[in-house]
Amino acid sequence: MPTLRTALSAAALSTIAAASLAACSSSSDAPTPGESPLTFTQAIEPLVQEKCQSCHRAGGVAPFPLVTYEDVKGMGAISKLKVQSREMPPWGAFDDAACTVNHDFRDDLTLTDEQIDLFARWVDEGMPLGDPSKRPPARTFGATGLVDKTATYQLPAPYAVAPGKDDIRCFPIDPGFAEDTWIGGSNVVPGDPRVVHHVIVYVDPKQQGVEKAGDAGSYPCFGGPDVEEPSLLLAWAPGVPPTTYGDATGLKIPKGSHLVMQVHYHPSNETTTDQTSIELKELPYKPGYVAQVILAGNAERAEGFLKLLPGPNDPPSGPAFLIPPNAKGHTESMELTIPEKIGDITVPELGVYAVGAHMHWAGVDMKIEVERKAPSDAQPAKECLLGTPKYDFNWQRAYQYDAPLDQLPTVGPGDKVRFTCTYDNTMDNRHVARAVSELRMSSPPEIRLGETTLDEMCLGVLVTVRRANLLD
Repeated sequence: MPTLRTALSAAALSTIAAASLAACSSSSDAPTPGESPLTFTQAIEPLVQEKCQSCHRAGGVAPFPLVTYEDVKGMGAISKLKVQSREMPPWGAFDDAACTVNHDFRDDLTLTDEQIDLFARWVDEGMPLGDPSKRPPARTFGATGLVDKTATYQLPAPYAVAPGKDDIRCFPIDPGFAEDTWIGGSNVVPGDPRVVHHVIVYVDPKQQGVEKAGDAGSYPCFGGPDVEEPSLLLAWAPGVPPTTYGDATGLKIPKGSHLVMQVHYHPSNETTTDQTSIELKELPYKPGYVAQVILAGNAERAEGFLKLLPGPNDPPSGPAFLIPPNAKGHTESMELTIPEKIGDITVPELGVYAVGAHMHWAGVDMKIEVERKAPSDAQPAKECLLGTPKYDFNWQRAYQYDAPLDQLPTVGPGDKVRFTCTYDNTMDNRHVARAVSELRMSSPPEIRLGETTLDEMCLGVLVTVRRANLLD
């Protein structure tokens, strides 16, 4: 897909492997509601190990552990509330009346009502320990990050982030690829997570980033890397874990290419330094399938193959992206028509490997739907690919379909992909309330499309795969 300033301005991608705060589903050995006794050792601890401890442990991303009985009991009451509200585990994708997804997602962290009731019942019954001799073995974890990485590329020098306005900087990196290189996995490790809003890594085939950066080592780059013929390698936002494609699929970086790491800094109240790094897994062979990350949305105009659709509060002049102050349930919709050709190259049918959503603080839901030009029995005329009615900026992720490559949902030439974003620009939205407080405002402002934190986005993420060919 071509790189569009409006379509590729920011993103959040890939998967989050962690469950969290008491997000505990039942196992086959756990009593169902109404049975007794319900104890930590027999019913709850195995669930905490499976669903909570990948985050809530020493070295995990969570701020406290849930490893011992005392840990879990001490957080039991608040954990119950978080689970019942489905704030935890951090998983935004749910079916609702507007969107039913035909495929299961891998590593689905959602809990059934029965599972939530089970945990709540244990808390209500006083959180009994049970027989210590029946405790399961302690769970062990491997290293964090991209476990099978082959290389790490860090910002050449620490970058000072001072209090003030948001700062979007591009940092060129020379990975030294003397030959075409296939990437089977990638990850971003933020140097200072308090100020790193998001990271996008572009491939710079003409090595132009170095010249733009000069002696400063970086340059401002609102909207994109400002180099010729860039392509997208990866995108990251808070909560996103490593991206992996499997042994049969890879993303190509042409020989001699540099990388440009675009970092969006949202400063804190004190000066700090950041030295974010990228982890890559380089494949020693050409894979059978080619991966590509497509970011589509953020449309500003009502014409073109990516267009903004009519919506509420539009001015007489036509569609406009505008979220009024104190608006709840406000929607903005955009539509991408897959082109027949890009230049002289015919666009093939693409399997959709994973999907994701990116908005800012006011965003509360995104629906991604496809209307196919030539549907089949396996690929219906209309299909909802993703709905995120529990979207949370702090826990963005890509949702990977649990299906073989030849059974993935597809998009192809002439298909229309629609992105519908819903926003809550009121003080009832805790993220908006926090941003308003930080900016010392009395009420939410009017919100328009943009890259700073109190601007908004409506950006869909499609990780696609296709069979490799001789041109690859």
